[in-house]
Amino acid sequence: MARGNKSDRRRGKAPIKAEARRYSKLPREELDKIDYKNIALLQRFITERGKIRSRRVTGLSRRDQTKMARAVKRARELGLLPYVDSSRAVTTGGRSRGRD
Repeated sequence: MARGNKSDRRRGKAPIKAEARRYSKLPREELDKIDYKNIALLQRFITERGKIRSRRVTGLSRRDQTKMARAVKRARELGLLPYVDSSRAVTTGGRSRGRD
């Protein structure tokens, strides 16, 4: 009595489905304008602290997120965007020990 491979059958489980394709939340016209000189658009994709927002937050596709991150990095290199928020004071976060 020959049986089929156990790996061929999935008892009581739904068939495996391919993941749905993700589409960008921005209109195609704006995505075509992703450029390091377009500061107003790039500021929508960075946080107040200067971090680049993730794909999960921005809703961009992988390709568009890569374009956007590259544009942000170029704008930072040229001084059009800051690396960090300069209005916040730099703190070490540790306890201060007084040397009395």
